Amino acid sequence: MAYAVCRIEKIKSWAQLGSSALHSTRERETPNANPSVNNIRLIDSAGEKDLLALFKERIGNQKIRSNAVLGVEMLLSASAEYFRPDNPTAAGVYEQKRLEDFTTAATQWLLAQHKNLVVRAELHLDEATPHIHAYIVPLDKKGKLNYRALYGGSKTRLSELQTSFAAAVQHLGIERGIKGSKATHTDIQDYYTDVNRDSLNLNLEQTLPIPKTQEPVQLYRERVKETLQPQLDIINHQLSDRQWAIRAYQQMEQKALASEQERQKQEQRVQNLEWSQQLWKAEVNLLRDLPLEDVAYHLGLYLDDKGKHRWKGHGHIINIKGSKFYDFAGEERGGGGAIDLVMHVLDSNFRQAVAWLYDQFGESGMQRAVTHHARTQAQEIAQKEPTPRFVPPQADESRWLAVQQYLTVTRKLPLNLVNTLHSLGLIYADNRQNATFIMRSLKGEVTGAFLRGTYDQDNSFIGFARGTKRTKGWFHLTIGGNVSDSIGKAVLVKSPIDALSLAVLDQSKSERTLYLAADSPRCLPVGFLSKIPRVIAAYDNDAAGNDTSVAIKEILPHTTRLKPKAKDWNEQLTQHGFYNRKLQHDQAEP
Repeated sequence: MAYAVCRIEKIKSWAQLGSSALHSTRERETPNANPSVNNIRLIDSAGEKDLLALFKERIGNQKIRSNAVLGVEMLLSASAEYFRPDNPTAAGVYEQKRLEDFTTAATQWLLAQHKNLVVRAELHLDEATPHIHAYIVPLDKKGKLNYRALYGGSKTRLSELQTSFAAAVQHLGIERGIKGSKATHTDIQDYYTDVNRDSLNLNLEQTLPIPKTQEPVQLYRERVKETLQPQLDIINHQLSDRQWAIRAYQQMEQKALASEQERQKQEQRVQNLEWSQQLWKAEVNLLRDLPLEDVAYHLGLYLDDKGKHRWKGHGHIINIKGSKFYDFAGEERGGGGAIDLVMHVLDSNFRQAVAWLYDQFGESGMQRAVTHHARTQAQEIAQKEPTPRFVPPQADESRWLAVQQYLTVTRKLPLNLVNTLHSLGLIYADNRQNATFIMRSLKGEVTGAFLRGTYDQDNSFIGFARGTKRTKGWFHLTIGGNVSDSIGKAVLVKSPIDALSLAVLDQSKSERTLYLAADSPRCLPVGFLSKIPRVIAAYDNDAAGNDTSVAIKEILPHTTRLKPKAKDWNEQLTQHGFYNRKLQHDQAEP
């Protein structure tokens, strides 16, 4: 009996949607998929447009909650017995008529159930069993993202969805796969009665009837059928059952093999966890100081019977609690940690105390004491010392005209754009005539500065101002759309000059676009970018640019690659004369 399959998965981020799209369109390598088989696009609301763009268009400019469900991926299929009833275990095989009937019924149900919320549906034929991947934008009647309005928050609603799909394909002989299904099996008793009989061996000499004199051929044929058919039915039933048993045995073998492989994987995981646990214990133990009671004992002190935590000897009366101690004798002073205790009791310096600990407790004990001592001192310093803040290089307005000329004449950037950013304090000249590009967090906090030498015609100096926090901020600007719009596109480039050059070259200003300079994947604001519908890696047209783009795509699967026609975007700008065109949005958002 064939059963209906209807499953859904929430898509909660643009990165997750991009990853799912790569799988659905086979742009990512898919295990067990036959690359020679073409899949079929069943529903597509906008031709070959990117799936992320389809979702973004359908969602619009509405404010998206941080926990919102952006989309739903639905999988529709049936068990293998429906597509290949004669040989369910033959992966990749299906009867064309059955496939067409199922595809028609499933597509009609999808459109009837979700109407125009379905933006794409793909029929996958390159895996073991045909199935449909559908993408749905969960909008309510007001056009707002509202997953609960469509599917609710309980298993009951999802169960109702599965029941609805099963009803849509029931006429094909596909049943709802739940306990209490109305699926029936006819002639089971008669079938197994024949199966369980003793096997027959036909002896044609003894079984075939003797022809009668002048008996017509047709009558003799009927007598042969009447004589042999009951025995042939028994044999056919037994052969059918044997084939079923062989298939079942093969399936069990496959499941047993898969189970054994999974068991071995789990066993390896357990082993790895045990090793990790041992390593963690060793690391944690290294962070712990030596027990001060053990140190006091080796120092020749003895526990006072009158005081639970009091140790005496060598003129000391020392009270120990945890990692702290206090000496009530003499000058009455306290301290913390094994090294301080040794230095106090033996009246030694740090080096002598370490040597004594090595002699008494060995290398591991000495390392514990030293590590704890250093960590404690570092924590005290970190708590007392103020957090270092970045101080931008001092601006030198007398050198600004030279830097301005470099940016507008040599680099061909529009004068109005450069002056706007200068008035905002995002670009200026320092006392060495470096073009200084201010780096900021996405909330606007100044975290560093990128410097580009301009003093000499052949000046190739580039670098960062001292104290720059490269992973905390970037040179960035936002252009296009309305100020109240959410960012729809993030363009990543290598340098601030490339960011400005591409902003000039990019003529599509209807969409709110963030241009951000990040020279390495290690400094990207991944959490922020994962929520942006479109991320474009627009790095140099060379091997390094390609490597950077590939690395970013591994972190953010919905990233696409954009190459300049020249080596970089500024070279393309200067070669094509775009600097004479007026930038449609002169005022860049800080």
